[in-house]
Amino acid sequence: MTITMHIGEFKARFSEVVELIKEGKVIKVIKGKSGELVGYFGKEMKPGVPKKRELGFFKDQNIEIMKSDLQWSDEELTEMGL
Repeated sequence: MTITMHIGEFKARFSEVVELIKEGKVIKVIKGKSGELVGYFGKEMKPGVPKKRELGFFKDQNIEIMKSDLQWSDEELTEMGL
């Protein structure tokens, strides 16, 4: 759950904010009438481990696709109608 607070309210209620963070809530701090983002405060979120992607259809076809196979010239793209 994300709670939005202006920076003045954040400073005035800091002890309460610490307790909210301990409960697992995320605090979004903004400033001014424009609502300019100052930052997010909350428990550290660990980045997920990137998943290894497989090539679906080609997985069982014993076909190897290289990055260079996916780069076409302007002429080749025109021939393909793109």
